[in-house]
Amino acid sequence: MEIVLVNTPPAYGDSKWVDNIKYMLDNVGAKYDRIHVIDDIVYGGVYDKLRLFDTFREGQYLYFDLDVIINGDISQLWRTNFTLLHAWWRPEFHTPLNSSIMSWSGDHSIIYDNFVRNLDYSMVKYYKGIDEYFYKECEYDTYGIVCDSYSWGGGKLPITLYNHDAKDKIWEHECSLSV
Repeated sequence: MEIVLVNTPPAYGDSKWVDNIKYMLDNVGAKYDRIHVIDDIVYGGVYDKLRLFDTFREGQYLYFDLDVIINGDISQLWRTNFTLLHAWWRPEFHTPLNSSIMSWSGDHSIIYDNFVRNLDYSMVKYYKGIDEYFYKECEYDTYGIVCDSYSWGGGKLPITLYNHDAKDKIWEHECSLSV
């Protein structure tokens, strides 16, 4: 069971983000074998997250965005089928999905292959992000209520997403954990 992360600039890139995830996982006694990090830019933005499915094909994987707080058990998150979040905490917008937490086992490279087959078209069509691509083009399962979102009044469940605009607030919370 392996944790996979994407730590690419400009939003991320600093090792403190990966160190923070590792600290939180270890602090809650999470069971995993290794942590892998994609830290080079190929496509830019959220599109580099799709590289996970090309790179990691043989094990059981659990992905976290770097702007999450892990305060509790993650054992219920490991899945065989490609599974991501149903964004129950917010209006649907262009997609009801959120890829801040994902899990899969084995080869799901078709997710990557189908996107890059016509990369320019895919990036234009899904300019709002890969969650819409997952929603419209992929087979997936969704988790039940396993997390909440700080941006939408969360902070009460074992995992809290900090979703974009609240990313800087993560350090207010984490400084009290890791000191």
